[in-house]
Amino acid sequence: MDAGSIPAASTIIICLCIIVHMKKYTILALIFSFYSSNIIANPACFSNNEKLGDSAYWSITAIELFDQKRYEEAVAVVDLCFDIWGPEAKQVQKEMHDNKAPYPKVGKVTPKQKKAIQENYLINDVSMALWTKARSLDELGLDMYAMEAYVECINMTHGRIWDSGGYEPQGWFWSPAEDCADRAQKYLK
Repeated sequence: MDAGSIPAASTIIICLCIIVHMKKYTILALIFSFYSSNIIANPACFSNNEKLGDSAYWSITAIELFDQKRYEEAVAVVDLCFDIWGPEAKQVQKEMHDNKAPYPKVGKVTPKQKKAIQENYLINDVSMALWTKARSLDELGLDMYAMEAYVECINMTHGRIWDSGGYEPQGWFWSPAEDCADRAQKYLK
């Protein structure tokens, strides 16, 4: 949802709330209707698992759809929720870049390094979602859109994804940005 736009269902709820409630309740009604419409309209955006945060749930939902070769749905899930976490993750990424923060390690890491990487969960989740969108569009043969998504993914240079290889707790981190850069090369030829 871009700035200034509100889903149609929310608009109806807001209008009804304004008509029914007195002025002092209007702000409360607006906040409630916006929040409830996001939950109703975007179930892929919010986790119902207390051990899994919302942005992680969103990116995992997208990657699971990708793994099932349900590429259109994977793109739809990423797009549906991107405005919730994407802008903040991009801002944090920009600050890390501007402050010349070192890039997190890829490959095997120490427990201390793993904890530090996982603390940047928002950048990690958004970079995973962007990787999923780019790869899905690529699989669909939508080259122009795939290239745009690869560029977005490449810009999330501090994002890292844990890959257990099916052997938890063993595993390693990889960089969606690096993989997107490698895959985007074919569009530069």
